[in-house]
Amino acid sequence: MRKKSRNTKNSFILILVISILFPFFFNTPESRAEKNGYSNVLVIYTSSDGEIDEHQRIFDMLISHFTTDVKFISSNEVEKKDLSGVTHLFYYGQFPDRLPSTFHTLLNDYTGSILAIGHNTKQLGTHFDFIDQKNEFEINQMAFTDKKEKRLNTSYGKAINIEVDKGTEILVEGTRADDSASYPILVKNQNHYYYAVDRMAIRETIFLGEALHQMFGKKHMDASRPGYIRIEDVHPMVNPEPLKEIAGILKEKNIPYMIAVIPVYTNPETGEEHFFSDSPELLKVLKQMQEDGGSVILHGYTHQHKLNETGEGFEFWDVEKNTPIYAPASKEFVLKHERDFETREKYEEYMKELENFENEYIHKKVKRGIQELVNYGLYPLAFEAPHYTMSQNGYKVLSESFSTYVGQLQLSDSDWKIMDSTPYITSPSFLKGMQLLPETMGFVEEGNPNALQEIQQKSEMIQITDNGVAGAFYHPYLGADGLKDVLKVMEKIPNLSWIDLKEMDVWVKTENVDIYTKNGEVITDVKQGALLLSSIDFPLYHLKEFIDMVIWGIAILGGLAVISFIMFTVHLHSRKAKMEG
Repeated sequence: MRKKSRNTKNSFILILVISILFPFFFNTPESRAEKNGYSNVLVIYTSSDGEIDEHQRIFDMLISHFTTDVKFISSNEVEKKDLSGVTHLFYYGQFPDRLPSTFHTLLNDYTGSILAIGHNTKQLGTHFDFIDQKNEFEINQMAFTDKKEKRLNTSYGKAINIEVDKGTEILVEGTRADDSASYPILVKNQNHYYYAVDRMAIRETIFLGEALHQMFGKKHMDASRPGYIRIEDVHPMVNPEPLKEIAGILKEKNIPYMIAVIPVYTNPETGEEHFFSDSPELLKVLKQMQEDGGSVILHGYTHQHKLNETGEGFEFWDVEKNTPIYAPASKEFVLKHERDFETREKYEEYMKELENFENEYIHKKVKRGIQELVNYGLYPLAFEAPHYTMSQNGYKVLSESFSTYVGQLQLSDSDWKIMDSTPYITSPSFLKGMQLLPETMGFVEEGNPNALQEIQQKSEMIQITDNGVAGAFYHPYLGADGLKDVLKVMEKIPNLSWIDLKEMDVWVKTENVDIYTKNGEVITDVKQGALLLSSIDFPLYHLKEFIDMVIWGIAILGGLAVISFIMFTVHLHSRKAKMEG
């Protein structure tokens, strides 16, 4: 009897241990991740050629506000194992297509949150049985069903007409110009979401983004809205007076701001280059702006290519060929295609050579730009590509030197005009670790009488979001009054919190230069000797500064000597007069 009692006791202990350890051995990666507040996102997409294009990249910009653990896989290549550990699953059906036969059962065991966009939902198993897709139809506006006053015109004017089962929540509705009916656009059934569009721009991402806050369980407790004003295209030939006046206004209002600086101005007619060392008054103003709340961002090196004027030309995109920079400006270049080669291997070798040229071109420009500004005592904290144009490979090269990018993004390597912004601060996977501070409100275009009205409209658009960025820029040659008008619009935005790059966690690095921020301060680690030796122009600037200082010192000493001589002479005359008297 004693032995049976001991076995019963051991069995009880074993069962207790197993019951304690069971959740650790058999708990799914999804549930553990969700409990820890960690989001692991998989985006399965169906595109025209199976490759990632601008449609997936604009979605990437949106999702990467919530997590940086994002993976994109084509619907032709995804496997069951790819879903392991995924907490949030997305399917983007850009166009109607027949999915692989395995796709129907691929998602059967998935229990996490899932969102589908566009076409092909019938092929996603039973997850989206609560909707019935019909034909595409035209809509002209979208709005939240519980905030119908927050309404926007659509970008493309089309949506997919759907019918939904009872119990499905309609989050966003669309309307048509020719009738007063409302149509479901974004719907939710338990933890399943569906968005009835197949193409997105910033307007469509605003509505989807607000729903994603719910899907990711991320409520922003802070009611503040990030915003920034960027002073644009400050190059060595800029008039320092209006810039100084603008800086005074921003300082008086205690507004931190950004200064998009171009180190070199190139005369398009003569090819002559002008540097900040040629404009000492302007450089003095820039240094004071940096002290008074301005943060410098590198806006290219010359902001031009070939014979274009600085500020007007492109620098990291050949706008004439509509390709990345694949050859020197002096060389006539014609891009070859795969059909021009005997084998695909030879074509890939050719493209690799072109990519290597672009890598070196961007690397040299960025390195020189950082070093030149640092030599003048200006410390860039972020980067903005001229005209927002840069290839996907270019972003990869840029990410080696900058942690932060400001502006909009080019989304295609086939056409520089395919670019867009996104509502939120984000770190999309194609930026290779860089954080994006998006520009969302535009700028004052010279000669456009509706410029302020357009900025106001974009301000209202971004206010539909809970924490979307209100980002605008302004050219200083337009004068201080125009900036005051822009600030009036921006200061009306409720709970606006001005972005200060110095208060963010940013870094910039290149050969002989490391810059980073800490506790609101800009910290620099510059190998001064090596930097001076890297270019003859750098020590010449400091030599000129020294000579100017010596000349001023001699002039002051000479002036003092003259004054002393005059005073001594007056004293002698006075004394002589007294003696004769």
